Amino acid sequence: MSKIILTLYIITTSLGLIILKLGTNSGLPVSYANNKLHFNMNFYSVAGIVLYGLSFMLYVYLISKNDLGYIIPLAAAFVYIVIFIASAVVFKEVFTATKIIGIAMIVVGLIFLNLKK
Repeated sequence: MSKIILTLYIITTSLGLIILKLGTNSGLPVSYANNKLHFNMNFYSVAGIVLYGLSFMLYVYLISKNDLGYIIPLAAAFVYIVIFIASAVVFKEVFTATKIIGIAMIVVGLIFLNLKK
């Protein structure tokens, strides 16, 4: 069950962040100027906020059922990897050697986290 929840968390977090970024193309969703709070909500902003809110609920479930020292690095690593790939595909961001080395180090860290004692 935790593997399914972890997968759903990774998907909702990654999609939430990607969609929120798409929503900022027309400006920030919320801003404060001239002593007034302004909302610039579009479909992407709302969808991103909903997905990110859902991911938070899944995260709370995950940390309540697993060891923090295991689940947080594991979840964060997978989210970093998915965001790294999605940023190149969706936003045409460049893969630099430094970024690739960083992702490789994350993967090595995941391997170490999953080694049996």
